Amino acid sequence: MSMSMDTQSQALDFSAVRELVSAALVSGASALDERQSKQVFAAYGIPVPAGALVTGEAEAVAAAARIGGKVVMKAVGGEIHHKTEGGLVVLGVEGAEAVAETYRLLEERAGDALEAVLVEQLVAGNREFMVGMKRDPIFGPVVAFGLGGVLTEALGDVVLGLAPLDDRDAAELPDLIKANRLLGPFRGYPPVDRAELAKILQAIGQIALDHPEIAEIDVNPVLVEGDRPVAADALIVLAREEAKEPERSAFVPDLKPLVAPRSMAVVGASGDITKWGGSALKNILDGGYTGTVYPVNPKGGEFFGLKAYASIDDLPEAPDLALLAVGGHQVAPMLEQCGRKGIKAAIAIAAGFSETGATGAEAEQEIARIASEGGVTLMGPNCMGMVSNEVSLHAVGFVVLHPVKGTLSFVSQSGNIGVQTTNFCQRRNIGIDKFLSVGNEAQIGVTEALDYLKDDPNTTCIMMYVEGIDDGRRFLEAARRAASRKPVVVLRAGLTEFGSRAAASHTGAMAGSAAVWEAAARQAGIVTCTSSQDVIDLGTCLAYNPLPKGRRVAIVTNGGGAGVMAADEAARHGLQLAEFPPELYEALDEILPPYWSRQNPLDMVTAAGGDVGPRVLRLVAECDAVDAIVVLSTLGIPTSGSNVRPTCDDGDYAGLSPWETEFVDLIAELMETTGKPIINVPDTPIRGSVFDRGRRYHPIVLTSPRSAALALDRMEWYATRRRDRNPLS
Repeated sequence: MSMSMDTQSQALDFSAVRELVSAALVSGASALDERQSKQVFAAYGIPVPAGALVTGEAEAVAAAARIGGKVVMKAVGGEIHHKTEGGLVVLGVEGAEAVAETYRLLEERAGDALEAVLVEQLVAGNREFMVGMKRDPIFGPVVAFGLGGVLTEALGDVVLGLAPLDDRDAAELPDLIKANRLLGPFRGYPPVDRAELAKILQAIGQIALDHPEIAEIDVNPVLVEGDRPVAADALIVLAREEAKEPERSAFVPDLKPLVAPRSMAVVGASGDITKWGGSALKNILDGGYTGTVYPVNPKGGEFFGLKAYASIDDLPEAPDLALLAVGGHQVAPMLEQCGRKGIKAAIAIAAGFSETGATGAEAEQEIARIASEGGVTLMGPNCMGMVSNEVSLHAVGFVVLHPVKGTLSFVSQSGNIGVQTTNFCQRRNIGIDKFLSVGNEAQIGVTEALDYLKDDPNTTCIMMYVEGIDDGRRFLEAARRAASRKPVVVLRAGLTEFGSRAAASHTGAMAGSAAVWEAAARQAGIVTCTSSQDVIDLGTCLAYNPLPKGRRVAIVTNGGGAGVMAADEAARHGLQLAEFPPELYEALDEILPPYWSRQNPLDMVTAAGGDVGPRVLRLVAECDAVDAIVVLSTLGIPTSGSNVRPTCDDGDYAGLSPWETEFVDLIAELMETTGKPIINVPDTPIRGSVFDRGRRYHPIVLTSPRSAALALDRMEWYATRRRDRNPLS
């Protein structure tokens, strides 16, 4: 099969493609016709059938004779886009009489819309796929791949990828459809040439990047002739208006004085803890902030033993940070004073900006302009402040939030979700390094936070709550950079129609498409989840446990029911139950009673206390057939005598018993020596989720088999993704 399209349809060079698109736009055309579309494809190396464009019966007969064999005949016209529905495609035409008759039939059916007929070689394809492109308003050109033909819409088996697709993205995309078995050997036919298919996907994305005037591309079907995919149909839709790049300020924000200020002012400070300025000031002082604090209030006075200054101008120095606990109408003049004073960063707490509509959006743009022109890095407005345990700064109002120091950092577009999640971490004794409530992101937001935290030595894992992204390309680039160095876990909301409307009214954020977001996250290497509990569990495991080298899981349990539940969850999350080798069974037979289950899940038959549990765990962890371990109902078992532990008011155990302490020490040791994650699910709740035993990795306690399976699934996905993208990491 030739890629040429006869003399009138030879592949164009790139400059000719641009001229073709420009000429079509000037003419007022809404799309390129199929011949023109295939010329563009051929220029980018996409295989197309041999064919010719004709305007009469005699030309059609001559063209069919040159092509030889059976041909396809299609009506072509500037207003003809969906030919199949109109009966404007006829397959398997053979012989001069049949070609002439078909030409007349197409003339009759198309009427005045007919401009020409495309006569092409019939591609003897045994499988039909589709490739397409559409521009997303947030992330730009998005390439689609899925099942093709007339059932494309009905089956909906389509996956997306953001252009440009690198070699790994293009190779991976076809595997993600549900019917990916069609890509392999099929009814005696060879597997699809995956290298050629990847080239088509990359070429479609590149066409979109090279020609912003193109709004959509539809290649349906892509027929597989033997093993080779061929673009049997083609449609390129033109945009009425060229997509505009988001405006970017020339100001380069500096987050260091924001997250690690040596001194700060609380503007709107108060001695009344029922007011934001009073509660935030009290939290800052109670949290043991290591820098100097300057309360600012027009009335002056003294708050919590600190002298208050009447204005920013009256401060004895220019502090690194100003926390603006003032009304929305006061934010702009306060930012002007910050710029004059030389204050490098500010946090605007007040609401009433873009989340309220057009007037609020204008006010938000104005404070961003003032901050940028004054050299002030601005976080907010409509936010809850921040926590930075790097300098023991707990600058949040209305709630008492003093999480212990750790290596997790959390960035949130929602103040209440940020506070809630950080409070969950505090209650579970999970250490936090930073919590940034970025609010409406007038100037800086999740993208800038990612870029800063990727290089932050105090942060080993970045957790985020995201409702919307204004500049998807910038976010994708920042996420790729960050995820190549440390895990990034994102709780993404606002992806449904209802959630999108709620996000816009809450933060003014642009939510975007769920499918496009999933593609962006996959390509960037972001670990995604859908609940606050999951973002904490995943972030904690990724920060404090080794990454598994595979998906083979051993389940060690003190109860049969818990093991069954864990096995079900492992299957639901695509994990594999490790197959124990004979030598492991022989070693376990010497420890466990004769009636033990002799399978994975490994039921230790209620071996609470003593040395059975530790001996079993060591054997399993050191087995080469195991990549990760879930330990169930071993911690948190109700005990009595010397092993009893106190309980909290809510019934949780307040700490570990002496035996449990030794067991957790063993887990920390085994994770360090084997490099395998070991996740615990207790029999009854234990207060605390992370236990620092002075080793490289910290034992983790999660709440359910489902949580453990999800964590191991996502940990292995991230490990594989990072290893494939960064072989030396």
